[in-house]
Amino acid sequence: MTTTQPHHADPDYEVAIIGSGTGGICAGIKLQQMGIDDIVLIERADEMGGTWRANTYPNVGADLPFLVYQFSFAPKGDWDHFFAKGQQIQEYHLGLAREAGLDRKTLFNTEIVKEEWDEANHRWLLHTAAGDVITSRFLLSAIGAYINPKDKPDIPGLEDFRGKVMIPADWDHDYDFRGKRAAVIGVGSSAVQIAPALASEVEHLDIYQRTPQWYFPKPDFRTPRWMQRALGMPGLARAVHEAVLFFLELGLRVLIYTPPSLFAPGATVFDRIAHRLYDFWLWLCVRDKSVRDKLRPKYGAGCTRGTLGGGYLSIFNRRNVELHTTPIERIETDAVVTRDGVRRPIDLLVLATGYEMFSDPESYREGTVVGHSGFDLGRYYNTVGLRAYHSTAVSGLPNRWILVGPYSWTGTAFHYILENATRHITAVLAEAKQRGSTRVEVTRAAQDAFHDDMIHRGRNLAHYFGVHCAGSNTYFVNSHGEAVYVRPWTIYQSRRRSVGFDRHDYRFSSLGPAAPSAPADALVGAGRTDTDDIDTDNDDEVRV
Repeated sequence: MTTTQPHHADPDYEVAIIGSGTGGICAGIKLQQMGIDDIVLIERADEMGGTWRANTYPNVGADLPFLVYQFSFAPKGDWDHFFAKGQQIQEYHLGLAREAGLDRKTLFNTEIVKEEWDEANHRWLLHTAAGDVITSRFLLSAIGAYINPKDKPDIPGLEDFRGKVMIPADWDHDYDFRGKRAAVIGVGSSAVQIAPALASEVEHLDIYQRTPQWYFPKPDFRTPRWMQRALGMPGLARAVHEAVLFFLELGLRVLIYTPPSLFAPGATVFDRIAHRLYDFWLWLCVRDKSVRDKLRPKYGAGCTRGTLGGGYLSIFNRRNVELHTTPIERIETDAVVTRDGVRRPIDLLVLATGYEMFSDPESYREGTVVGHSGFDLGRYYNTVGLRAYHSTAVSGLPNRWILVGPYSWTGTAFHYILENATRHITAVLAEAKQRGSTRVEVTRAAQDAFHDDMIHRGRNLAHYFGVHCAGSNTYFVNSHGEAVYVRPWTIYQSRRRSVGFDRHDYRFSSLGPAAPSAPADALVGAGRTDTDDIDTDNDDEVRV
């Protein structure tokens, strides 16, 4: 008598990557380098590139020198500017993607509205906005750090405005700014690049500031030919990059390992000196003392990444630019009205009001990512808080990783963060491939231990953010009051540990006897919010 092997539904792809921005491109390249070619990138827009595809506003560019703002595995020395411009960054990323053939493996204009784990078949069901379902064995979320622009801030009357409205991520280059009365709401990284360009064109510009920022000099310049040629020499760009990382490593070691009894007074002295230097900087840049007073932050210099202002501060010396700090009461059909009753007519409104951040729990909606036994990522993050092993894996979500997760920033550019995350993910996938596993899930104990280590090693950071950053509105601290942005490891520690982790921190298994898939409604309705480990068939975890 012969027995028939149970049939399991095969996935459409071995690995699916949601997002084809910088993270998706990095992951796609590295997966193919390790021999995983059956991949798909799923992109909601009509082109790859993510942030640098969407943001084309005036003066857009990197706020870090090109020496670090690039992938270590694809060094480029012939950048036009020391701080690379947005279009050239986009060309760099697209060039890498096309060279790797990722553009031919991308589904464009496809938005994933729900990710659902199919336990019976060890695969992910990816529901699209069009009603289709894409399946994959493994899933990488590469939606980035800045998830969605806040294009509808909670300002009364905004929907009544009849003039032109723009956001940095959807800039209208055909609009004629000449002779217009414009207002910019927000004073962050986008605004400081947009405002100088507007000031030189519009009749009048009002800038509405809620929280003053730290604006540092931006020593940008066109990259000399000799520097481009030198950095084009084999190995030199990589050596320079490593040298920069070395100095950042030293700074992070001081930050993390200074005894708290010394760190607290040291941080106070640091901020006092920083404020005095900044007062001098404001005095050099801004003539009007009343404007300087409005621009002066009261919180510490380390509470934000700091904005490289370039020509931003000097625009307040122009007669056609005004800075307003009185809160906005409402927007009318053709004006902004502040709480003091002043009405300022405008033709153009620029909403530079930021993004939904990966570090804020409310960025994760219930019912959009559902793992085994009804584990709901949105519900978990909004009740328990943000947790992820090595900033990438969440217990309860098998075969799924995040490229930018809690505690992912390691003190340098996002390219390094993405490489570090991808390094960890590919190490796990290589282990699964060697074992023939179809299901991989981080254990709850490992996830908890990683989070406890973040809390313990992040004591100095927690002190600084809690004591020195009141009123800063920093995104280093999320809406739950948790400082989950910065990883309190040094650069070299993060790189070494990304692949040097204990393999027993994951549970590897393969498909057993086939069983019917649970209906989606049943999974969501289960309402599981913990991350207890669940044994699966044919567990092949090896104890040594």
